[in-house]
Amino acid sequence: MRRLFAPFLFFCAVSALAEGPAVSLSALVDAAWQRDPQARGLDARRAELAALADVAAGWTPAPGSVGLSNRSDRLLDDRGRLEWELEYAQPVWLPGQAGARRDEAAAALRSLDAERVALRLGLARSLADARRAWVLARGVQGLAERRLVIARQQADDLTRQVKAGEAPRFDANLAESERLIAAAALAEQGLAVAEAGRRFQLLAGSPPPAELLPSAAPVPDEHPGLTATREAAALARARLASTRNSVRDNPEVGLRFRHERDTYGAPFGDSVTVRLTIPLASAPRTAAREAGAIAAVTETAVAFERTRSQLELDRAQAADQLAVAVQIEEGALARQRLTNDNLHLALKAWQLGERPLEALLRARAAAFDADTAILRARSTREQAEAWRDYLKGVGE
Repeated sequence: MRRLFAPFLFFCAVSALAEGPAVSLSALVDAAWQRDPQARGLDARRAELAALADVAAGWTPAPGSVGLSNRSDRLLDDRGRLEWELEYAQPVWLPGQAGARRDEAAAALRSLDAERVALRLGLARSLADARRAWVLARGVQGLAERRLVIARQQADDLTRQVKAGEAPRFDANLAESERLIAAAALAEQGLAVAEAGRRFQLLAGSPPPAELLPSAAPVPDEHPGLTATREAAALARARLASTRNSVRDNPEVGLRFRHERDTYGAPFGDSVTVRLTIPLASAPRTAAREAGAIAAVTETAVAFERTRSQLELDRAQAADQLAVAVQIEEGALARQRLTNDNLHLALKAWQLGERPLEALLRARAAAFDADTAILRARSTREQAEAWRDYLKGVGE
């Protein structure tokens, strides 16, 4: 049976060693950023928005166009009529359109930056939660290892005593059963540790660190998630203003140079034409575009108010969760003191022959359960503190 559990114990030992060196949470977030599809998409969008900002900052809304045309009567009368025409046309801004486009581009960049900060905060929370789950699993694994060592030692001692005729075989069977239970629990916990480590590695691309370096991140004036929704609302308003300043296509100014003759032998004549094209507005198209922009403004304004209300509700709930977590941890500490005292009494009573081995095993199992409860209560309290800090905007 010991050979059966040997591979599991080896797996547990390997998983215990598969941990990274101490790093800062900011470094982990940087690594996770490169692996997150949404984060990489934001990086690509930033390059796009920067290019659009350069376009909005230009003197013209679009590049000009060059046209070349030729007209002759060679295929019909063939009297020598010939005409060459060269034209350059340049779109120009509508009144107020350039400023509105620049404001929209600046608002889009601010919104993207706010979204990046909010996403980094979310990644930091996910990494911290994943590492906390791994630390808890490692702590429970350590207790399971200690339980197996004690159970194995007691089983070996009772086996020798049974052979010497100093202990009943019933007690040896109980001790061996306890050892098997402890070995199975350790193997199961080893799998839990490995799974928690893989979850972390999926986010960060590296094993969970044994220690996180402390960071002194300042508390922002506003939660990044709320800032992101605020900037999204500002962007929607900027797009509405840009839409209202673009009720028609851009006018176009053209300069045309013509070189022509009427018949063979006639001298060529030159002329210059200045052209101004003003597209007409379409009321249905303008109304549809403005209605879409107004809908976006309304949607982002509602999202901002909802995010602010949700933050207030979450902060109140986080305070309650932390208070309860502290009470649970205090209760777990008190329970640990009681179970340790009972274990000491049960061990002494069993050594004196006053209580059976079964009572000692129950007391020992209760003590291990209390130790596990301490780890879980501490992890719950740390999670509540992390959630409180996250709602304040502190992540790294």
